[in-house]
Amino acid sequence: MNNIIIFLNGNRGVPVVQAVKRAGYQISTIVIPSNNNNDHLQNEAKKLGLNYFIANNVNSLVSINHLKSLSPSLFIIAGYSTIFKKDLIDIPKMGVINLHAGRLPEYRGGSPLNWQIINGENEAVVSVIKINEGIDTGPVLSEQSIMINSSITISELHEEANKIFPKLVLNAIKLIDKGENIGRHQNEEKAKYWHQRNDDDGYLNFNSLTAREADRFIRALTRPYPGAWALLGNKKVRIFKAKIPKLDLRGNSSRVCFIQGQGPYVICKDRAIIIQEYIIEDFPDLNLEHGNFLE
Repeated sequence: MNNIIIFLNGNRGVPVVQAVKRAGYQISTIVIPSNNNNDHLQNEAKKLGLNYFIANNVNSLVSINHLKSLSPSLFIIAGYSTIFKKDLIDIPKMGVINLHAGRLPEYRGGSPLNWQIINGENEAVVSVIKINEGIDTGPVLSEQSIMINSSITISELHEEANKIFPKLVLNAIKLIDKGENIGRHQNEEKAKYWHQRNDDDGYLNFNSLTAREADRFIRALTRPYPGAWALLGNKKVRIFKAKIPKLDLRGNSSRVCFIQGQGPYVICKDRAIIIQEYIIEDFPDLNLEHGNFLE
């Protein structure tokens, strides 16, 4: 298959571009959104000798006319978050495939890797689907699971997903090349949609979460995300790393404790977690103290 256009935003798409090119497929251009600092993607395109197109609005008439003029056979969406409208979907002869990092149809929508950690799933499923006008409703062409253990962070899960996606994309292209592009149809009765997360959703309520739930929440929102946060008075405390200690400390939820010089412990709905890495925003030299409450 030749004349492929790849839409990317962030690190997920780079190994996909490299793998598709290495497999001998012709990439006519890569599309990069204009509303992000994506200089590294432009540099990657130049390094690979590929044309790139910076789109202000990928669904605009200007973008559609330009992409039509390239007569593409296939679109690959790799981390490009804009919803494609019908006029855009109809451009490539062989359709559009999308990289999705959640079990389908149970994890349609945004931030699927974060949600799968938060919800305590034992595994995440990453997939390549052929898209239609719905949101993540198309047939699944290839998929693979990743184990979620009790210590994995969102950064590590993204890293594992990004290793898997190139192989899944190449498998999907082979199926489409052979005309075997029906894939696994999704069971609509099991469909669930999850919203795209932002920093406001990072509020960590120690009064309502168990220690295990708080630990998952912190691991799901740690770097490269801004981190889970709670309030010390009017100061925002960002928490990047914690664990459930052997010491089974209980008491008033949200209370900060130091025991024999160890801490800070923060008591959750059932028992305490110990905070291993945090920062008080705008007050980097300030530390949590025994008797504080993180509300």
